[in-house]
Amino acid sequence: MIEIYLLEQLVAFEIYGTLSAAAEYLHISQPALSHSMQKLEELMGVPLFHRQKNRLALNENGRLTAEYARKILEQERDMVERVRLFDKSRRTITLGSCAPVPVSDIVPLLSGQYRGMTISSEIVNSDEELMEGLMKGSYQIVVLHHDPKKDGLYAVPFRRERLYLSVPEQHPLAEKDEIVLSDIDGQNILLFTQIGFWYEFCKEKLPHVHFLMMNEFDAFSEVAEAGSFPSFASDVLLRQNGMPEGKKIVPILDPEVDVTYYLVCKTTDQKLFQPVFRRLHTIK
Repeated sequence: MIEIYLLEQLVAFEIYGTLSAAAEYLHISQPALSHSMQKLEELMGVPLFHRQKNRLALNENGRLTAEYARKILEQERDMVERVRLFDKSRRTITLGSCAPVPVSDIVPLLSGQYRGMTISSEIVNSDEELMEGLMKGSYQIVVLHHDPKKDGLYAVPFRRERLYLSVPEQHPLAEKDEIVLSDIDGQNILLFTQIGFWYEFCKEKLPHVHFLMMNEFDAFSEVAEAGSFPSFASDVLLRQNGMPEGKKIVPILDPEVDVTYYLVCKTTDQKLFQPVFRRLHTIK
């Protein structure tokens, strides 16, 4: 049986090219690494190296062995990660969301339905990263801002959110009753950074805006309420918290600011999460 450490050392030797450099990377002595390579060669039963004076290099057998070693090490890492995630999934339900608003919808439903389980949530900037996490098992359930339309997934639309611009009454943009994104480009805008895909959306669609970024929500809310800079407002939060004093809420006409959120799980977990999907229909 070939031990994993021998494969790790072989790959290190392939990458660094010399025994001394690989040994330094591995934090072992050069004689110890040389002994390991001899042991691996004996276990394989074929020569793996070209040996010259003061020089050791992989031969074709060695390069093929190193290629397989990389694959085996990758599979080992994948096995460990997936088993740990599986164990965690038996005790924890992890929600990944592309935006903050859906988290306040879903987490209470999960907490009420799966008592005794730990519910954790994470906001991620891209649907692609969420999909990857769902397939790997990092998340048991995710919220995307588009329908994945992929075999093996169960998706239900459950919430819409629309962005508006909250503008101080004395700001020039307050004279407008409606705007498009190009009207904002070039302005100074206060932006809370922990908003998932909306953050990347703003950076992409408004390349010339001077964003004043804040990552503490309480501080952001205080500055947005009292400050002289425009900021984005969600129709969901406006309904929940009411209209801010001293501000004009200006509709943005671009269709991209009106999104629909989808709750998504694997079809193999559809039965497990069906009670949550059923209760989503009561959310407006």
